[in-house]
Amino acid sequence: MDDIIRVMLRIMLHILFTFTLISAPVAAGAQGLINQELFSRIVPEEHLLEGKAILTLVDQRADWPAEFRLAAQADIDAVTVDDKPVPFTFTNGRLQISMKSGANTLTIVYRIRFDDPVAQDHVGIEDPSLGVTATIMPQGTFLSAASAWHPLPVDANSRFRVTITGPTGLHGITSGRLVSLETSAAGSETIWQTQRPQSALALAAGYYQIERDRLGETQLLAFFSAGNATLASGYLQSSREYLQLYQELFGPYPYDKFAVVENFYPTGYGFPGWTLLGSSVIRLPFIRTTSLPHEIAHTWWGNAVEIDYSSGNWGEGLATYVADYYLKELHAPAEALEYRRKILRDYAALIDVGDDLPLSAFRSRMSKRDQAVGYGKAAMVFHMLRNLIDDEAFWAGLKAAARDGIGRRYAWSDLQRHFEATSDMDLETFFRQWTLQAGAPQLQLTDVTVMSVDDGWQVSGTILQDAPFYDLAVPLQLETATRNYNQSIGLTEHQNCFLFTIAERPLSLSVDPKNDLFRKLYPEEVPATVNDLRASRMPLVVVARGSEALLDSSEDLLRGLQWQQAPVMNEDDYLAQRPTDKDLLVLGWPKSPELRLNLPDGFTVAGQQVTIGGKLYSEADDVLFFVLPGQEENRVTGYFLPGSLAAARDTARRISHYGRYSTLAFHKGHNQVKTTWDPVGSPLKKLFTKDAVP
Repeated sequence: MDDIIRVMLRIMLHILFTFTLISAPVAAGAQGLINQELFSRIVPEEHLLEGKAILTLVDQRADWPAEFRLAAQADIDAVTVDDKPVPFTFTNGRLQISMKSGANTLTIVYRIRFDDPVAQDHVGIEDPSLGVTATIMPQGTFLSAASAWHPLPVDANSRFRVTITGPTGLHGITSGRLVSLETSAAGSETIWQTQRPQSALALAAGYYQIERDRLGETQLLAFFSAGNATLASGYLQSSREYLQLYQELFGPYPYDKFAVVENFYPTGYGFPGWTLLGSSVIRLPFIRTTSLPHEIAHTWWGNAVEIDYSSGNWGEGLATYVADYYLKELHAPAEALEYRRKILRDYAALIDVGDDLPLSAFRSRMSKRDQAVGYGKAAMVFHMLRNLIDDEAFWAGLKAAARDGIGRRYAWSDLQRHFEATSDMDLETFFRQWTLQAGAPQLQLTDVTVMSVDDGWQVSGTILQDAPFYDLAVPLQLETATRNYNQSIGLTEHQNCFLFTIAERPLSLSVDPKNDLFRKLYPEEVPATVNDLRASRMPLVVVARGSEALLDSSEDLLRGLQWQQAPVMNEDDYLAQRPTDKDLLVLGWPKSPELRLNLPDGFTVAGQQVTIGGKLYSEADDVLFFVLPGQEENRVTGYFLPGSLAAARDTARRISHYGRYSTLAFHKGHNQVKTTWDPVGSPLKKLFTKDAVP
């Protein structure tokens, strides 16, 4: 997902694109399958869930679980076996019941208060869940699968029939097919029935208007508030289109329904057969083409085919690749190329040597650094795999994994097994180096020579890499006036040589010109962006002379950039000390030439006015933000230039959403311009002047 999308889904929504998958792991080595009939009454004003669970074994010959999990704060009113009270113990969320062989029915009656506070100000919060595991409020309800709002048999899965009741107009949503939905003056009731065994359910509830559609036998549902109800039909249409596409790529949709559900606070969650998006999120025009397909992809990858987190979370990278990236490739190849470049730039800007981790150690996104690895690097691994084994084998491998992996936990090694089968290739080296090894290769281009030969030219050179060595197929492109010559050079050790023999005079030579490899970029290849400020370890805020009042109005900007603890200097003190080892954030228009805003060609600066693309930004409602290379190598300088304090306060919280951009312009809080500087060059590109070519 584009950085603005991912971060707005983290902060507005909380959000990357890119979107957090929440699902309880399926237990391994399970006992017998259990049927659970759940009756859950929601009392919003009391933050209360009143529950009754009736459990039966599908196979009466199987053993009952020895233990159940239930929220630690639960009050258990009764436990009966075959309608007779039995003794039990309940400590620290563990319910132990002495179940005799041959028992038919276990009934548990309980009450749980859920009141996790929901932060009203989300700026600067890195945790995509906002710290909310479960909450029941008059505004709405969210109970995660991890909250244990219903009894969870240890080492066993269940099929569920769930009846959710509440005040009139309050409807509950969980996994499964919608069986019935009724509303009367006495209250509302919603019933869901699952077919596929699961270990736990998530639940949301709110005062919704419901719109319905179908795709074959699959229910398509939208549960939106009255204020957003007009958006429902568009979301259902988009859901239909993405489900059709992904069924072609992955095989049959694994659930009875897909529902888009509005949440009362900003989230971006994917669950088996439904997604939960915040009210402010679903209004954003791009969400239907970014977040929505990402969450639909998760119904296959992470829900139907579960993730073995002990070996690393591959689901976020795969959903990013088949949704955020692949849809761009289908409809706008230039945008797909730019997306690959942005992944590499994010990694270069956000990851230092000490921050990196292998994909096998990635569990979930708790920061932008996590996202650069678990989403970005992982997506590029799937891209490189697809290029290595070809399209047919790649999509066939995913289709086989979707078919055979339903209801199972998959590790990276399980995906490897399927791709090896469909490609008839040994992929052990590929998966080992990209999932178990932290970091990325950095390539060098050396010893490039051009020789005139009979009827043409020869271009030769050497590609180098430092240890640890990667097994790579390095793309090379030689450009002439009329065509491009491409070849791939194998690189398994420190170096390998290449040779082109062509009939025309060469103009340029490029290594990995389309950014098809996950690799470390050189500083020259990485434009200064907002992400550089976010990743800074040496921040310094400089308040321009005469802009002292702007510091308070920039509080949300500093929080969004994680600069709350950054030291602050006024312009005069900065000039007196002239620290050179800092990344700077300049608040307001500086007066000194040393801090003057020097923009590249295409921008016109006159006093405190800037013209971008022919449009003049000079009004009180305008805000400009630039990130430029600093005075020292590997340092950057940001400029926050609002037209007024009111505009600063309104826009400050938005800046960190645009991590991949260098230039931002806003008018009345709405983004008008977002661009990234062109790279100044690359050591992996060689230009041949006429003098250099014989």
